[in-house]
Amino acid sequence: HNLFDEYRFFSKYPEKELRITGILFGALIQEQLVSSITLGIALRYVLEALRKPPSPAGTTTSSGKMFNFGMFALEQFKG
Repeated sequence: HNLFDEYRFFSKYPEKELRITGILFGALIQEQLVSSITLGIALRYVLEALRKPPSPAGTTTSSGKMFNFGMFALEQFKG
């Protein structure tokens, strides 16, 4: 069981833990600590999360949480 196996539960994470996980996920990719098949999976998860609709203002939805995860990960790519 690893971080990538946890992806299916990210939408249930509290906001703080989701932010930390997104940052970690993005940093693993940015710092080239994953490669080959694992890199493809990681990038697919980030892209999949970014395709989810953001939550409407003042609300929290599971798709919005996933979008936020994708944004936290993507912000790490700025390097």
